[in-house]
Amino acid sequence: MIFFRKLFFKAIHMSNWTLFFATCSLILFSSFFMYYIEPETFVSPFEGLWWTMTTVVTVGYGDVSPATVPGKLFAMLLYIFGIGLMTVLIGKIIDALSMRKRMKEDGRLTITREQHIILINWTSRARITLTELLETFPDVHAVIIDEAVEKIPFLHERVDFVKGAPASEQTLKQANFLKAKSIMIFSPDHALNASTADGLTLLIASGIEAAAQKYGRNVYTICEVADSTHLNAFSHANVEEFITPNDTAAHLAARSILFNGSSEIIRQLTCHDGYDLYHIDNKAGWQTYRDAKRALDEKGILLVANHHDFSIMGKLDDPIPKNARLFIICDEKSYSKL
Repeated sequence: MIFFRKLFFKAIHMSNWTLFFATCSLILFSSFFMYYIEPETFVSPFEGLWWTMTTVVTVGYGDVSPATVPGKLFAMLLYIFGIGLMTVLIGKIIDALSMRKRMKEDGRLTITREQHIILINWTSRARITLTELLETFPDVHAVIIDEAVEKIPFLHERVDFVKGAPASEQTLKQANFLKAKSIMIFSPDHALNASTADGLTLLIASGIEAAAQKYGRNVYTICEVADSTHLNAFSHANVEEFITPNDTAAHLAARSILFNGSSEIIRQLTCHDGYDLYHIDNKAGWQTYRDAKRALDEKGILLVANHHDFSIMGKLDDPIPKNARLFIICDEKSYSKL
């Protein structure tokens, strides 16, 4: 018993790859060895593999079993060593999966995926945004970065979590920010006022830009700004887009008062119900905006802008630039076909 206890103690403390190699070697050796000593019972090495696997995982169907004394003696050894090794291996696999689950929940995993969306600062608006992304786009994967949240705040198979200071280069690297499709910085809810909130947002945006420049890369950053009068302060941070929810809500309210129903149009364009706003690249054969408009009209799709330029409707005969980012309005079915 002392011998076996020491043996299994060493097996438990083996490296995972050593244990895996030892278990596989024992299984393969047993399969061919049983075929060698009892060819009448085990008519092929696969038959030996079948018996070995049912033995070491303690299933024991009994459809095939050793008939000779050497075979039975070897089976007894396999009961001790094989079942022991397999038990330790399965235990280590389960422990590794449990550890990975705990690390994911605690935000300690290093993200390796690419073309993901990074959401910084977990707020009520971040939750709505993430829900919209996951429901609308089945291929989107997101990473949440927050230093105040203890556990992953949104459980989903396509959502990961990184706990840490968003302006820290180490945290950004853990989230694989250089390979991200875009980064959205939400205005923190816990800030005392709009100036404090925008100051924290600017700090994070500057940290992202500095880290990206260090590696000679560019990342697409979007900032939520609490007060639009602070936009000039972000000019040196090279932020690609700004969202000003307070001003947008006020302007939308004014339009709704003057032009009843306009808010419902905007609401539909910013949710996954009915018609939505999408962007596409220039297609082969489209030389001018008129070519694109004509082809899209035939599919029931409305062309509205190139990047943020809505004036293309007044210059349909102009050539489409190579880097065009055409925005369209259509339903999800039409967009999928396109």
